Amino acid sequence: MKELFATYLITVNEYNEVLYDWVIPRLFKEVYDLIPFEYHEEVEVELVKAPPEGVYRKLADPKHVVQRDDELINKKAHKSFHLDTYCFDSRPEHRLFWDLLSERRIGKVYFTGMLTHGQTDFFIQYIDPESHTVRSYYPDFMCQKEDGSWMIVEVKRDDQIETPVVQAKKESASQIATASKMIYRIIKGTDAAAGHYSQLFQ
Repeated sequence: MKELFATYLITVNEYNEVLYDWVIPRLFKEVYDLIPFEYHEEVEVELVKAPPEGVYRKLADPKHVVQRDDELINKKAHKSFHLDTYCFDSRPEHRLFWDLLSERRIGKVYFTGMLTHGQTDFFIQYIDPESHTVRSYYPDFMCQKEDGSWMIVEVKRDDQIETPVVQAKKESASQIATASKMIYRIIKGTDAAAGHYSQLFQ
């Protein structure tokens, strides 16, 4: 038995994922009676929480800042702006916002990617595949389509889409979206930057 334990120890030390994928689940099954269940609760979330100092301050490239009273927004401002200013992280996000704001199939489009911990209730928890810890993910856009349904949209660099972390976020976000009668979509940065977003409606 000691030799077998030593073998397990060597394996776990060399391949740490064995601990999470096999050893811990087996121990739980031996010690506890696990009864799976689903629990659904309707919860309203605030897209933006009241800032303690009255305003949120963000550093941003002026080229990627849009304000509600900008002349170019004109008659489209009613379709967006849960904040008076949006600070986009990248050109693809910025371009997608303008495209969705002008898209007839979109009734509302809110840029939610600029708010983080403590600033919004709109986040998705997922298990980080590298650290095996629960983390919070803040999607880029929340859109209401013309038919009244909601869509969560994330813009990602092309080379990041297939990474384990992004796939873990996608899996959790898709499950939550489906349970909430929404849909979740990821769009490549190059597609968003080029104005190719039709896949969001497929």
